[in-house]
Amino acid sequence: MGAEVFAALLRERRLSVGWSQDELAERSGVSARSISALEAGGRRPRMSSVVRLAEALGIDPDTRGRWLTAARDTDPPPSAEATPAGSPPPPQEGPTCPQQLPMAIRHFTGRTRELQLLDELLVDVTPGCGAVVISAIAGTAGVGKTTLAVHFAHRVADRFPDGQLFANLRGFDPARAPVDPADVARGFLDALGVPALRVPADPDGRLALLRSRLAGTRTLIVLDNVREAEQVRPLLPGSNSCLVVVTSRNRLPGLVALDGAVPLALDVLSPAEARELLARRLGAAAVAEQQDAADELVELCARLPLALNIAAARAADHPGTPLEVWARELRDSRARLDLLSAGDSHADVRVVLSWSYRALAPRAARLFRLLGLHPGPSIGTSAAASLAGLSVSEARALLEDLHRAHLITAPERDRYTFHDLLRAYAAERAACDESPQEQAAATLRMLDHYLHTAHHAAHLAYADDVSWQSLDLPEPAAGVTPEELADRQQALAWYREEQPVLERIVDSAHRTGADVHAWQLVGAQVPYLLKSGLWQQWQRASETALAAAERTGDLGHQAHAHRWLGQVHRSQGRLAEAQRELRLALGLFEALGDRPREGRTRLDLAIAHGEEHADAEAVAESRRALELFEALGDPSGQALALNSIGWYLAQQGLLREALPHCRRALDLARDAGNLPGQSSIWDSIGFIHHRLGEYHEALPAYHESLRLRVAVGDYFLQADIHTHLGDTHLALGDAEAARAAWTRSLAILEDLQHRDADAVRARLAGCPAPEPPR
Repeated sequence: MGAEVFAALLRERRLSVGWSQDELAERSGVSARSISALEAGGRRPRMSSVVRLAEALGIDPDTRGRWLTAARDTDPPPSAEATPAGSPPPPQEGPTCPQQLPMAIRHFTGRTRELQLLDELLVDVTPGCGAVVISAIAGTAGVGKTTLAVHFAHRVADRFPDGQLFANLRGFDPARAPVDPADVARGFLDALGVPALRVPADPDGRLALLRSRLAGTRTLIVLDNVREAEQVRPLLPGSNSCLVVVTSRNRLPGLVALDGAVPLALDVLSPAEARELLARRLGAAAVAEQQDAADELVELCARLPLALNIAAARAADHPGTPLEVWARELRDSRARLDLLSAGDSHADVRVVLSWSYRALAPRAARLFRLLGLHPGPSIGTSAAASLAGLSVSEARALLEDLHRAHLITAPERDRYTFHDLLRAYAAERAACDESPQEQAAATLRMLDHYLHTAHHAAHLAYADDVSWQSLDLPEPAAGVTPEELADRQQALAWYREEQPVLERIVDSAHRTGADVHAWQLVGAQVPYLLKSGLWQQWQRASETALAAAERTGDLGHQAHAHRWLGQVHRSQGRLAEAQRELRLALGLFEALGDRPREGRTRLDLAIAHGEEHADAEAVAESRRALELFEALGDPSGQALALNSIGWYLAQQGLLREALPHCRRALDLARDAGNLPGQSSIWDSIGFIHHRLGEYHEALPAYHESLRLRVAVGDYFLQADIHTHLGDTHLALGDAEAARAAWTRSLAILEDLQHRDADAVRARLAGCPAPEPPR
């Protein structure tokens, strides 16, 4: 735009509002003589004069931007005409290109994905893109929001020739109130060179003037440590050539929804990024030489940048001390927060976390600290409701408050977690801010929630399975809201999702002396662990159950725990240990007069004998079990015992003798509605037909067995049936079908890391490969 065009626009606008040059001079603070010169086109406009004239004339933002664009690169020094000879020079308006960014962090590490997302915003920082471009970087305390924003701002500063503005809005400062937007505007106007006398006294005027000064400029603005969207919104420029970067511990959903901010949630560092940070601080060679200790240090610091930097600084101060020493100190969760402090409130993990905690409303703060009583690794909405004694809807609303504050994360809907340092801080707050009575009540509600939900899930999934024993439970504590599960599939899905949580809950119950709950929690999940082939989890849970039962002196509970241990040892091929545990269980059940469990333990012993290829002993033990079940009138028990007899007779080659036992077992299992039992019996029948060479009779028996196994969710035993199907397909000459069945079996066994996988691999290796198509 030339001076003549600007002159015409200025003159046209002044006349349209009916002002003389003197009136405009009075309203704008630009001398009438200068306005006369500008209207005559005698010189190009000065930036400051353009702004004041545009404000006085009420020029719309788009036109104002065009005027400023014309003035920005052609702002000459004052002319002789505007400054009479002998007069002192006019006061300067200060820097027109502020550079307020704080120093960038020397050891900045990683964040490649986040920087790429921020770089993509620059595509929109061009005329015609629409509204101002805003990025809202949100994350928990100490995660590196400011570091990322400043690092990015330095990287792109040259893209914003009109300056970079920075302000800490103190949204979570415990000592001072959040900064008012009008006060931020005053600081920015000073930095932009606006004379103090021209800054309006009223807040709205100040904010309007800031927007005017930013219009048409290419300015980068970093608003750090924002509490809420209302702190940011008045400071947003109207120019589509500016970029605003906002950081907050809150998610600022209003800024995203109403102002078009692009959200960027910042999580803890990845393991690789965390190791790189340590290497930058301590030296790559030192970290590489102590890789295990460095990895442990990374995890103990929860990969939180603030914690890692503090730990690295302590290690750097003592270069001769091995990293293992620092890791060993941090293993004590009670002392961890004490150790992660550098003697500065901004470099103290506990203090920094406390700023977010203190900003919470009282009910949200209570839920946060009660979450510290939960062992993790995650918690569902219903469990959180029980923990706090709230309704599910109340708990969901408060969890969302904590999520917005980045004190918890939500990896999926209705599921929440937080890193170990936040967990340690929450537990610390619970110990300080909750009475021992309330902590105990919350813990009881938590245990009752998982116990009653697990018991209900087991009833839905395994009511017709002899591996399940219903527990005689008292009513749950007041305020407990167990999960609402409708059917077997929902029950199995709940088990799958909660299994890592149940493992920790059992350990926590035993560790805190809630031994009855510990044993019952194991009892309520044993069928799932058994059917799913989760051997290691099953063994740990059973060992904890035995320790809890021994501490309470309950012989019945001890007998069950010994039996569970015998079953898991047998499943893992540790047959001597299996025999020992099962004999201990059998002796206790006999002493207690628990004949149903005595019979089922004898069947477990029969299987253990069979694993040792002592098939005659297996048949004898199965017959003893059958006698017990006949005396008790237990059809399900009789069906299992008859099937066991038939199976081990078949193993001895007595196939014609074996088949009637299995047929009778199937009738009893059907009458009793025992689906898992029916599946096992169909597998036995298929095996006997296969051994008799009756392959076409074997296949439908195996398919029915598999159908029932899938229906009841018995994952592990599906592998056995696939193996048997493969054997029969091969006997029929269908190598392709055999390979397909064995491949399905191997996938299950490898997933479970089961020892039977080697035998299936051998089958596949020996099976003829399919001929290529011609």
